[in-house]
Amino acid sequence: MQAEERGVYPALSLAGKRDFLRRFWAPRDPTPGTSKNEAEETFNARIAVVNRKFRESGTSDVPGWRTDRGRIYLEYGPPDITLGRRGPGVAVPFDLWKYTRGKMRKYCFVDLTGFGNYVLVYSNDPAEPSRPDWSVLVGDEYAEDVLRF
Repeated sequence: MQAEERGVYPALSLAGKRDFLRRFWAPRDPTPGTSKNEAEETFNARIAVVNRKFRESGTSDVPGWRTDRGRIYLEYGPPDITLGRRGPGVAVPFDLWKYTRGKMRKYCFVDLTGFGNYVLVYSNDPAEPSRPDWSVLVGDEYAEDVLRF
């Protein structure tokens, strides 16, 4: 969904939202002659996955689709390769995701709170700017691991 579409959607009536979603998904249907829209079904299945796997509990209770990991998962699907760093000697827990399909993209998510609420701090994706202090957050000794991943 484009930024201008996101701005219009909240102001629509219930009937308007239904119409908007029909028009949104129709051109994305890989098999328009059938009763199913596989692209929409795939997206809805991903929503269920990210809400289950990446929900942030606690006082904020953020649904998985609103988290950084959820957003990337919804956009690109499950990562092709993952690596998690946790335990003694690790400055903060972090997860690395790599997508090898198409453009090689990698994402580093860090749990800054210690409660499992991971935020994106580094990526080689131009659409996802990295935090300038990302290497300090993961620990200088692990920054090279992130870059080599």
